[in-house]
Amino acid sequence: WVVTSSIAVKLAQRFAEEGKKIIWAPDKHLGTYVQKQTGVDLIAWQGACVVHDEFRAIELETLKAQMPEAAVLVHPESPASVVALADAVGSTSQILAAAKNLPNQTFIVATDAGMMHKLRQDNPDKTFIAAPTSADSQQCNACAFCPWMGMNTLAKLEQVLDKGGNDIIIDEHTLTQARLPLERMLSI
Repeated sequence: WVVTSSIAVKLAQRFAEEGKKIIWAPDKHLGTYVQKQTGVDLIAWQGACVVHDEFRAIELETLKAQMPEAAVLVHPESPASVVALADAVGSTSQILAAAKNLPNQTFIVATDAGMMHKLRQDNPDKTFIAAPTSADSQQCNACAFCPWMGMNTLAKLEQVLDKGGNDIIIDEHTLTQARLPLERMLSI
């Protein structure tokens, strides 16, 4: 299965109802969150997102104490101690919906900084503050920026569409096998 954070709990609930066990990869924090929400029998691979893994409860608690009126929006790939402080936990689309629907005027956001523009664009009358990161792994401690997502630019997309040359050729057997997990995800 290929799973996004928006359907992770729903899929795990299905497996829990069927009595199936899950080996969860690549994110241990999302796996822990899913297990807690569903009770599914799950073994989590110990990988983590370089952005979400940097959020720490102690820093979030300090910021929340300075802004008690702020709601905390958290992506479930964050550590469990950070998720526990959230007013809303969810995928990108679920965080966007929570920001729109919650009555708060101020939000502390613990997810990739790339979300901030869309949150502000969709809610011009609300204030969004990035949750601080700890920078234990030598990442930027002033931002929650994914270096790999940052490689995707409009200029690079234009180059690929205009000039091509980046085709990936996959044999029919591999293509058929690769479609299976995607089709399973889309069926949810």
